Amino acid sequence: RPFGRMGPCSGRRYRRRGDVILMIIDAVKEYIQKECPYVSGKKIKVNNLGEKPVSMSIEQVPGSPVIKKYVDGGSQRQMIFVLASREEYTETDWKQIEVAQFYEKLQNWFEEQNAKKTFPDIGNGLKPLRFEVSSSAYLMSSDYTTARYQIQCKLIYYKERR
Repeated sequence: RPFGRMGPCSGRRYRRRGDVILMIIDAVKEYIQKECPYVSGKKIKVNNLGEKPVSMSIEQVPGSPVIKKYVDGGSQRQMIFVLASREEYTETDWKQIEVAQFYEKLQNWFEEQNAKKTFPDIGNGLKPLRFEVSSSAYLMSSDYTTARYQIQCKLIYYKERR
C-alpha cells in the first residue's frame, strides 16, 4: 500500500491517515472500492488495468484541472478519470448485456452519491462538490477473449487558498 511512501516526483508522502495530504485519485479509488455495492470486494488498481478478466482500474484522464478561480484565492477544480474493466469477451449478447447492466448500475450509483452529497474524503483544504459521469460506458477495445470497457467521470471539488 502507498501509505507513508514517497511520491516519485513530489518528494511528498502519498498518504497518511489523519493530518497529511491525500492523493485524490487514491481517495476516490478507495471510496468506490469500499462504498459502491457493485464494486465491493473487487480490487481496483490505479493506472494499471490487468490483462486478465475481471480486473478494474481507475485512470486519470488529461484535462484542465482548474474550472474557475475565485478572488479569495480558492478555486473550483476537477479530476477527470475513467473507471475501466477488463471483461471476458464472447460473441454472444448475454455477456455484453451483463457488462452494460453493471455500468448502468455504476452510473446510477454516482448519481445517488450526488443526491445524498456523499463523497470521498480527499484531504485538508479540499471539498468535494459533485461526481459527474461524462460519458456512458462503452467498449474501448477487444481481442478474441477479452474486452476493455470504461466509463468516464469527474470529481468536481473546491480547493481553498493555501
